[in-house]
Amino acid sequence: MKKTIYLLLSIFSLGFIFSGCDDYDDVRSGNISVVGVASDSDKRYIKIEDNQTLQLETFVMPRDKASKVTFSLLTQTGAIEITPDGLVTPLVKTPPEGEIPSPLGIDTIMVTLDRDPGIFVVYPVRVYSYLKLVTSITLQSSGQFPEIEVGKTFNLAQYVTVNPSDATDKTVTYSSEDESIVTVDQNGIITAVGEAGQSTTITITANDRAKQSTQSVVTIAAEPPLYLTHPVSDKWLLTSNLEANEGDLKNLLDDKNSTFWAPKILKRPIYEPECWLDIDFSEVIKFGQLGYRHRSLNYSHLQCHTFTLQGKKSEADPWTELGEFVTEALQVDKYQLFPVENPMELKYLRINFIKGYLKSGATDWNYSDAGNVSVGDLEVYIYNR
Repeated sequence: MKKTIYLLLSIFSLGFIFSGCDDYDDVRSGNISVVGVASDSDKRYIKIEDNQTLQLETFVMPRDKASKVTFSLLTQTGAIEITPDGLVTPLVKTPPEGEIPSPLGIDTIMVTLDRDPGIFVVYPVRVYSYLKLVTSITLQSSGQFPEIEVGKTFNLAQYVTVNPSDATDKTVTYSSEDESIVTVDQNGIITAVGEAGQSTTITITANDRAKQSTQSVVTIAAEPPLYLTHPVSDKWLLTSNLEANEGDLKNLLDDKNSTFWAPKILKRPIYEPECWLDIDFSEVIKFGQLGYRHRSLNYSHLQCHTFTLQGKKSEADPWTELGEFVTEALQVDKYQLFPVENPMELKYLRINFIKGYLKSGATDWNYSDAGNVSVGDLEVYIYNR
């Protein structure tokens, strides 16, 4: 009767350890768990994909009291089977077509200490599909509304990102709504064949069963655009004189202003200590303007108000001043564009963060306040003349 109560309680707790019986109080003072258990909010579970088996391992405390354990099914929904020594085999499989449930199925297992069956732990086992479908396709801003001269080509593929990065099939198909205006091949190369002023839509569709898609509106221009976005490359190196308080430097280039980088600036609105961010492009580019987007939040005093830009062509060169710039507060929906007066050939770009926006009620920068500072997204534009 007592063990039945333990079983019921452990199902509800999904992993809390219960013990009973008076025979083995020394062992019962420890616990038993399965190695590698995942967590989802406050729920702990074992995860397995439907094209693999999984050998479970246990950890018993105290170790000097450890003994053999036995695995068994507590529920039998048909999701898995398990051997007494802990080998899990999925029974549910990915459907050949249509939507894929997540998870495909769930069963619950119990792990019991052989020398004291009153010591046990219970875990749900979730079976997931081995297929990772595409959840979205995103375009960098320069791929969303490109302008192309008549007869010229444009590489749309360099601005396309398929999410998640570990999707099983990341291939896509490109199609033009009107091939008398622009054509597109399956490498994402667009050719303008119509007349200046005409526009049409290119659709990019994932080839897996999810069929996620996005669109690019292409316009034929009479002359080339003044600036072109420089596609983000793995060769770029970002460094700063300050460690991160939150976030990561790589977040600045992911085109998601929900992610961010917060350098360890200790005082604001005049930033102390001074903070700079360097980008090494690994090649010389003709730099023309910077795109800057605030982190997605509702407090302007966390945002950068003023920054300066500097550039140099080689590491040994002195920095060349490219100008001082002021952002618009709370503009988180789009990039603010800051062209430099004199476009420059450079390999290194430095952004110096000078000061932030004032807190509510302040009228000037003559105070010192401790708090966070956030940077959202950056885009680099090449001068195209």
